[in-house]
Amino acid sequence: MSKLKTKKTLWIVIAIITLLSTGTAFWINKQGDVKDDEAQYEQVKVNRGDIIVGFDSDGNIDFSKVNLRFDVRGTIDEILVSEGDMVGKGDVIAKLDSQDYQDQYQLALANLEDAQEQKSTKLLNDELTIKQAEDALQQLKGEYEEMEAIPEAYPAHEIKLKASEIEIKELEYRNLLREQEQLQNRELTQDELQVNMAREDLEDTILYSPASGVVLGLSKKAGESVTDEEDFVTVHENNKVRAITEVIEYDVGQLRVGQKAYVTVEALPDQKFVGKVSKIDSLPTSDSSGLVNYSVEISVENPSSELKDGMTGMVSFIRKEVTNCLIVPYKAIKIVNGKQVVTVVNENGQMTEKEIMAGFTDGNNVEVLEGLKGNETVVYPRGR
Repeated sequence: MSKLKTKKTLWIVIAIITLLSTGTAFWINKQGDVKDDEAQYEQVKVNRGDIIVGFDSDGNIDFSKVNLRFDVRGTIDEILVSEGDMVGKGDVIAKLDSQDYQDQYQLALANLEDAQEQKSTKLLNDELTIKQAEDALQQLKGEYEEMEAIPEAYPAHEIKLKASEIEIKELEYRNLLREQEQLQNRELTQDELQVNMAREDLEDTILYSPASGVVLGLSKKAGESVTDEEDFVTVHENNKVRAITEVIEYDVGQLRVGQKAYVTVEALPDQKFVGKVSKIDSLPTSDSSGLVNYSVEISVENPSSELKDGMTGMVSFIRKEVTNCLIVPYKAIKIVNGKQVVTVVNENGQMTEKEIMAGFTDGNNVEVLEGLKGNETVVYPRGR
């Protein structure tokens, strides 16, 4: 009896093991089928984004800069700005020690005043001389008129001599009048020029900003000497930011002034700046490979304070762009009975086909105009 029980138990165990083995094999095969099925399809969420057609070109950031220098030599007395400060047009940047230039201006003024005084004195003296010459002329004329009235009372040669004296005195009188007129009209050109030059030198001891912008750099400190041949300060003119790139001859024909472009820099990978083509050089440049390039300038319309002069990056020239549109992969669309169709999988894993209307494409992604909503999932055969 004991042997029969043992034998029965053994068969039960064998049966259970066989059943478990069969179930496990079925489950493994089933999972393999699922994985194989999943491996055959790509799944992509329908989302919103931009589709852009254009081309890229390496470039770098270039600030519109103005370098300022004093127009006279001297010692820096005061600097009113620091690097990074914002200045307005006409703001004072720095001042030189102006004492020497003030002295030169005052000396030039004194010389001019002295010359003016000398001119006034000369005119007064000339007035007296002219009056005396005029009186003498009138006296001679009176004497001559008397001689002509009674010619028999005077020898003929005396009358003739008196007439000659009148001619000489009239010539002398006219010369005096002409000299007076010339002196009155004469400009004190040299002395006035010296005053103007001294005034300009004095004014040039103050350096003003010709435009609004940010101070990028200062080359000197207060107390140091500076010449009229070296730059003292660099100002980011009107905070204008541009990107400069070299475009090969095969692509430059696609560009026009005013065309939209995006600018990115390696130092700020998460930021994209909007710009427009502002200049396309007409003269080419050639590199060592012999390729012909043209320099293109892009005005950046939304620069941030993080952008720095000289940063390297990429310029993306836009030929056509569709923004904030529903996007599906180009491979997900198929033509069924002449209609554009995609396969959509619902949250239960069931696949259904939906007719859509496709729009713009860049060859990789397609704009969906009708037929889908955001967050739906489309599937398409892998490797298609």
